[in-house]
Amino acid sequence: MLRILLINEKPQFSTEIRQALLGGAYLLLELTASAAVVEEAAKWQADLIIIDCFSPSQALLQQLNLIDKAKLMFASSKDEQAISHIIKINVNNYVINGAEELTAQMAIAIAHYTQNKELQQRIALLEQQLADRKIIDKAKGLLMVKRQLSEADAYDTLRRQAMKQGLKLGEVARQILLMADVLG
Repeated sequence: MLRILLINEKPQFSTEIRQALLGGAYLLLELTASAAVVEEAAKWQADLIIIDCFSPSQALLQQLNLIDKAKLMFASSKDEQAISHIIKINVNNYVINGAEELTAQMAIAIAHYTQNKELQQRIALLEQQLADRKIIDKAKGLLMVKRQLSEADAYDTLRRQAMKQGLKLGEVARQILLMADVLG
């Protein structure tokens, strides 16, 4: 069951949202924008944050920035500065007026959030692989100098050691560099 936290600054419009959610497979918690949104989102374990406002306040944007969940904002304002801030805090979908097709908007917001998380994880993996590549190159260079090995032989030595210890190549390279530091 989807857990939705509704942050409400526009009571009549939120009534439309609430009615659209009734009968769905959702658990709904409604807060005012002045509430401790971050704490409530964590306590409620919300899957989706829906914000209903005229124009989001700076305080609300700061709180939303601390929440790592899918976010969907309904607003009346077309303020470009507010929209710029909203994009920076990863609000997954920003709708000007209207709660039509709420279910579709919720699905889009969650899909955007999921895609963004996957991209962040992929970036972290690629950054780790790049860091490992640099460490491996340093370890190969050290083996080439200390043991007069060719680059291919130095790499093969690292690879064999990794297989022998059941470790990743980058971990073995780090061990070699640490030992070189200890031994001087």
